[in-house]
Amino acid sequence: MDLRNVRYFIAVAENGSITEASHALRISQPPLSMAMAKLEKEVGVTLFERKPRGIELTSAGEYLHHAGQRLLAEERRIADTLRSMGQGLAGELKLGCEPMCLWRIGSTKISEFLSIYRNVTLDLTDANPKVQLDRLADGTLDLAIMPVVAEEPLQPINGVHFDVKIVDELPLTLIAPKSWGLDETTPLDVATLADATWILPARIPGVRILWRIWSDKFASTGANPTGVIPVPTVMTAAQLVGAGVGVSLSSLEMARLHPDVAQIPVTGGWPNVPIAIVRRREGVVTPVAERFAALFFDDQIPVDPHVPASP
Repeated sequence: MDLRNVRYFIAVAENGSITEASHALRISQPPLSMAMAKLEKEVGVTLFERKPRGIELTSAGEYLHHAGQRLLAEERRIADTLRSMGQGLAGELKLGCEPMCLWRIGSTKISEFLSIYRNVTLDLTDANPKVQLDRLADGTLDLAIMPVVAEEPLQPINGVHFDVKIVDELPLTLIAPKSWGLDETTPLDVATLADATWILPARIPGVRILWRIWSDKFASTGANPTGVIPVPTVMTAAQLVGAGVGVSLSSLEMARLHPDVAQIPVTGGWPNVPIAIVRRREGVVTPVAERFAALFFDDQIPVDPHVPASP
């Protein structure tokens, strides 16, 4: 396929009409229409239906929309990598890191890596695992660092499969408002909190990390929690806990950031959550991303010989 026509098609899909896409691309409408007809002839399938007020993607068009975005991202990545070759390790590291993992291990590794490879720039996405997986799938992230659950393998997104390598573990703790005055030394039976308001990151299909651990814990006690407030992130949950709204689960590192939050031990404790580096199973992985991933497994990473040492 002609990548230029794929780029044109994505513009048509995102603008909803050939007319609007021609404006966005700054080309006249007839050549764009001809390019779309040529693309459909080349792939042998109708990509969109022409409607009075625009276009509607067919199932093949939906597939090409997602796959084409990945293809163009790969093209950019290859071009960037080739431009950086021969100049030492240089380029951009497009990294996703879930907030708890960022505090646990990600920030330290990022600092170490950038201090060695000073010709590398960082584009960091500190979002929940679902956002990171979506961006890995469409090619806008090279790698993601996130908590995973062994019992729930990551599901493909738009035909993209993921490789997972465990690099650390995330210790969890129950957090409660300091104002509640709960004992911070004696383990608490979590069943006694069945009627409390729990604040947890919203349930996301395929990445239910904290929900899975929380529900398994209550199942083991025979108690049924009565109220949950879903929130966007663990950081939001911790802030609401500090304000006295309810209780939650958090990593030890994040719990220590909030002076109004108490860490409460529970009977039997909580299982540690595996932290993994996740990447696309197929597709280009830049030398920058490969070297960063190696930092989690190698004892020493050599200094970039193309970058002068710090004074």
